[in-house]
Amino acid sequence: MGRGRDARDATPRSPLETRVCLWEFGQNDAKRDSGSRLVRLGTAASIPVKRPFNGVVLAADAPIVLSPADAAVVAKHGVAGVNCSWNRLDEVPFAKLGKPANRRTLPFLVAANSVNYGRPYKMNTAEALAAALVVVGRRGDAELLLEPFPYGAEFLRLNADVLDAYATAEDAAGVRAAEARFRAACDAEKQARAEERHSGGGGYLNDMDLPPSASEDEDEEDGYLDDDAGGYLDGADLPPSASDDEYPRPRRNL
Repeated sequence: MGRGRDARDATPRSPLETRVCLWEFGQNDAKRDSGSRLVRLGTAASIPVKRPFNGVVLAADAPIVLSPADAAVVAKHGVAGVNCSWNRLDEVPFAKLGKPANRRTLPFLVAANSVNYGRPYKMNTAEALAAALVVVGRRGDAELLLEPFPYGAEFLRLNADVLDAYATAEDAAGVRAAEARFRAACDAEKQARAEERHSGGGGYLNDMDLPPSASEDEDEEDGYLDDDAGGYLDGADLPPSASDDEYPRPRRNL
């Protein structure tokens, strides 16, 4: 009995005001997985499948996009994600995770982790949870959640405009409208870059995918579409507009 109490006392206390939870299935390399790191730090709580969860559940196949209209649910019950490997989805009992009515997908965003820098929808677990917190007006918690990761500030910078648009929308329809505007702007930029290339303009670094500022030997990033790493969108059939070549990757400042 005393040993159990000591174990609970040894768990770090979350620095967040928002309850953040994860269903973990032990399918990823814990040293590289950002969700596992959040649990070790005490920022997120690992919960068993059978425990009820009444907060928002991030799910790639959800029919409703996350919006500020979900702020009250997150404030009261929190937000949760799923840590699993995309090639072992058949082992995950998704139907038993949280309340179906509270399942939400994330709108268009790009990753900043060193595995998938600049790629649409390919955020890892930490980035996805932080984005959800920003959308529902809990940016302070998002910044604290990302603080341990070298790419955390870059993720918020990279998505600053679109996150602001999502966070100021009224509801899911407003988020989808903001997403459509952002995609249209990306399409226009893509077309402009293509025309620039065809005309022979630009310097030798134009359109080059420059590496992130984090060192290449960082071992905590989990690209959630990688075979051996997981995140909230693992195994999802992403929409056609989310292909790697659909949108130009953001240019980093030299």
